[in-house]
Amino acid sequence: MDVTDSVINLRSPRDGDASLIVTARDEEFRRWLGPGPGTANEANLGYFVFAEHPRKGYAARSVELFVHLLRGDKRYTTASLLIDPENGPSLAVARRCEFVLVGELNGQFYFTRSVS
Repeated sequence: MDVTDSVINLRSPRDGDASLIVTARDEEFRRWLGPGPGTANEANLGYFVFAEHPRKGYAARSVELFVHLLRGDKRYTTASLLIDPENGPSLAVARRCEFVLVGELNGQFYFTRSVS
């Protein structure tokens, strides 16, 4: 399913996406990407912003749009973020999107938010 807020577009994967994403994996991508906790009713959200588009609000808009999308999927009640404690921009996204710090998991801050 595709969903948009007129700035951010979320869509299902398409042929050719994998090579585009792999090509875009820069040092920041490798530094901050981490595993998700994966509980039954929880969707762990992961994101990255291409290097040429930093600090324009795209990450927060994407997270909000994805939470909106999850509301329509009754399998999920919670969205989560795992964020390295030194990743200031992603910590700001968690605050801006009203995620609550629950604790730590594998050295990363573990945030959750209800999607209902």
